[in-house]
Amino acid sequence: MREDAECIQVFTPEMIDTMARIWTRASISLMDVRHQLIRPGQPLQNYRMPSSMLVYAYGGSANVQLNQTLFGMERFGVFHGGKGTTLSISPEGETLGSFMVLYKAEAPPFFRRDLQRLLEQVNPFVQLYGLVPGNPVGLVNIYQQMLESWNQATAMNHLFAKNLFYQSIHEIYRDLERSEARFLQPDPALSAKRYLDKHYMRPIMFQELADLFSISSGQLTRLFKKREGKSLQEYAIQKRLEDARRHLKYTNATVKEIAIGCGFADEVNFFRMFKKHFRMTPIDYRKISTLSMQECIIDNGSQRIYNEIGLAGLVKSQRDGELTMFGQKRSKQMLLATAMSLMLLLSACASNMPANNGAASNTAPAQTQQGQSTPGIETKETESTSSQTRIVHTVKGEVEIPSNPRRIIADTYMGSLIALGIAPIGTPTKFLKNPFYPELLKSVEDIGEQKSISFEKVVELQPDVIITGDEKAYESYQKIAPTILIPYGELKTDQEEISYLGEVLGLEAEAAAWMTDYETRRSSMKKRVESAVGANATFSIIEDWGEKSVAVFGDNFGRGGQAVYRLLQLKPPAEREAEIMEQQMLQLSWETLADYVGDYIVLTSDRLTLQDLQADPIWSSLDAVKNDRVYIWSSIHGWYFDPLSTLAQAEELTNWLTSK
Repeated sequence: MREDAECIQVFTPEMIDTMARIWTRASISLMDVRHQLIRPGQPLQNYRMPSSMLVYAYGGSANVQLNQTLFGMERFGVFHGGKGTTLSISPEGETLGSFMVLYKAEAPPFFRRDLQRLLEQVNPFVQLYGLVPGNPVGLVNIYQQMLESWNQATAMNHLFAKNLFYQSIHEIYRDLERSEARFLQPDPALSAKRYLDKHYMRPIMFQELADLFSISSGQLTRLFKKREGKSLQEYAIQKRLEDARRHLKYTNATVKEIAIGCGFADEVNFFRMFKKHFRMTPIDYRKISTLSMQECIIDNGSQRIYNEIGLAGLVKSQRDGELTMFGQKRSKQMLLATAMSLMLLLSACASNMPANNGAASNTAPAQTQQGQSTPGIETKETESTSSQTRIVHTVKGEVEIPSNPRRIIADTYMGSLIALGIAPIGTPTKFLKNPFYPELLKSVEDIGEQKSISFEKVVELQPDVIITGDEKAYESYQKIAPTILIPYGELKTDQEEISYLGEVLGLEAEAAAWMTDYETRRSSMKKRVESAVGANATFSIIEDWGEKSVAVFGDNFGRGGQAVYRLLQLKPPAEREAEIMEQQMLQLSWETLADYVGDYIVLTSDRLTLQDLQADPIWSSLDAVKNDRVYIWSSIHGWYFDPLSTLAQAEELTNWLTSK
């Protein structure tokens, strides 16, 4: 476990003296000085340092991660790492400024035994640490002057920039010597959460995890519970159970195989935990999931379009000024009625007969007694109305939704819903800009930006079901209407996404038909591309981030990654494939780009053209650029990665590749 986290350096007076000796004797090359603004919505993620690097961040609070070690920064912070260190900076509210100084320490020649012996004691060029300087404003001035001198690109100015770099190192070491610097301690709770997210399927010794931060396991548990609302053990079990449910539902693995694969000690322990959390055994869950996924179309003749006008009050009633929806807590009698209706639903599936042929005659008495259900008029639940609902199992437990919802709001998964023939009544602004199916979005209302949803607009639209991928918005949504939470990343493939939503909304047949067509088109495109480029051609998915910085993406982050790597089943460069697919997003400088570029490049950029690349000394050295194997599209074109958009992107790239 220790290879995944590093402890903070403890600088003794002897160590500081040794480090100063090394700096005075080593040969240092200043490689670059940069300044970058890091915005809350655009964090710096998984940037791999191309050389030793000193980072000075200022202007607000942020979470800073060096490899697996997480720091909490308030206003100022100095961070250092060696070549290959992975850096992430996530602002918590305000935009941060950051100076980045890249330098290289030359290896000492064989005759410099004195320097070699010092480096064996401590190597200041690869140290990983974070601290708050004693004079943060003074350091800002030093780095600002350094940046200005470096950008003037003359020998004298570069000499002055190097002098300022040494001055900044002296300021930091002097603070350490005087104990004026305050070390930034890693956030044990956040680090532990990241570790559990990645390694929950392994045996975990919480004391070893606590030892990394020099605290007791009890203290780590208290910090974790304060942050996450549950203990380390509870969080690990939750992750294992969520993974186990996916395997039970979508694979044919045995219960024992799932138990061991998800990190449970044995099958008995898995049974006990699963039944405790879900009130059923794993076997029962698998049976129910299998039944619910079987094709069962009820009252096919009475289905109508989802955007139908006049059904705004289907699930809305007003009780003492409070909005009430399906999905609220029910009485025991109500739960019993729901259970009975679910049994009838399953019976109808088993008999393969329409279940609601008599729906009109059954509902007429209820309407006669209470009048038509309209907004602002309290309606009573009856056996007739409860039979028109169904239970959906979600990560938040069971949710009761209408059997045939007409007014759906979705803040994600838009492409999948449209693929199933559903036109949601509302979605965030971002999805309304999708360039691949604009005609299908004309009647969809805007509910605001994804990170600032207008809940007033959501209430105004009177949905009967909300589908969301935003766990933070879930509590607000579920007060408005029954809400199905599908956290981002829960569904790994287009097939899983379409299949699950088809099951939730009773559109299993539509989902199966769409996937059949999807697979036919995918297979055809794959054959055409292989014929054009060969079976061994490699592809890189890259986005231009400005200021001589780019990001390389894997198969689960948009920018064409899903289209290239999943649909067309093409490969990234073999020597970087494992790293790219594990990290999914790597920020790189232009200088290190060559190590990650394949035979073809799919580039997302709103400013660069092929001519720009051919004119640049770094880009023009790449074979893909030399041979005109670069496809450039805009950010609005590359961002979307729902099944419909991915299919359209794959077809566009197929046409490009086969026309060359």
